[in-house]
Amino acid sequence: MTADNHANHAPEAKVILKNVTKTYPLRGGNEVHALEQVNLEITAGSIHGIVGQSGAGKSTLIRCLTALERVSEGQVLVDGVNLTGLRHTQLRQARRKMGMVFQSANLLDARTAIENVAYPLTLAGVDKKQRRATAQRMLDIVGLGDRAHSYPSQLSGGQRQRVGIARALAHNPAVLLCDEPTSALDAESTRQILSLLKQVRDELGVTVIIITHEMSVVREICDAVTMLEAGKVVETGAIRDIVAKPSSRLAQELVPMPALPANTNEDVVILDTMFTSRPGIPTGATVLSLASRMGADVAAGTFETIADVQVGRLALAVPAYHVDAIVKTLRENDIETQVRK
Repeated sequence: MTADNHANHAPEAKVILKNVTKTYPLRGGNEVHALEQVNLEITAGSIHGIVGQSGAGKSTLIRCLTALERVSEGQVLVDGVNLTGLRHTQLRQARRKMGMVFQSANLLDARTAIENVAYPLTLAGVDKKQRRATAQRMLDIVGLGDRAHSYPSQLSGGQRQRVGIARALAHNPAVLLCDEPTSALDAESTRQILSLLKQVRDELGVTVIIITHEMSVVREICDAVTMLEAGKVVETGAIRDIVAKPSSRLAQELVPMPALPANTNEDVVILDTMFTSRPGIPTGATVLSLASRMGADVAAGTFETIADVQVGRLALAVPAYHVDAIVKTLRENDIETQVRK
């Protein structure tokens, strides 16, 4: 490996999971399914989010992707190579196509930033001159070229995470796996790290997979997203396609309803509506027009653009006696509508 290797884009790698199942034995002969028949295709060069609540199987999935955990059934293919069929030396070589970014940077406190970035190259037997040049270039890429000789204690949380990203890129990986990379950071550091990950994808051509429970991360940089629940894929797709289907769970989590005060008026019912723009008359204008004609008031709402799709979500306060007719009219106009009370 030379520093010049990094001047070119890493090869874009497609990641495919075929019927991946991971079970753990329990006492008494029982077993728990951490992953069950997971099928997933991650486009080369994309940024793909994996979301789900605690216990959904996200961490198990990332361990299976890196072959740190052997799948019980199925296949994990990275750039056409089936990791589940590799052993020892071949597996180590395949893992070098993948960089890993953790929730905490996990830097070595007694080593400087450049020494931390160079460490995996040292383990790989890269000569000193080459690894120092590569490590310095990686620090330049993440915007910390002038902090090469700083120790982790001298860096902010966001800067330490940048060093962690530089270290993950040292092998010129085709895939960058990020496990909750921003959950320990403040809002500004989070914004900077997400911007950096997008820059890394654009400049180096890596496929980025982000494990997260934060929908704001998905909204900010992901091209596609997959939701896990109880070890199963319950929804997956391009962000543009997801938000264009307001009835989907992912769409509703990507565009959350603003908080509402408790409704104590028994004569008023709150309707939760969600919609996307359509050719011709914008759906937002349609909703507002319908609401006004039917005597409904807007209690709260949000309008935004996600992946070039205009999305709106409104809470409508409507007279209780008129709820059924209003819901019917809204749904007839392709407006996803749920009764909140």
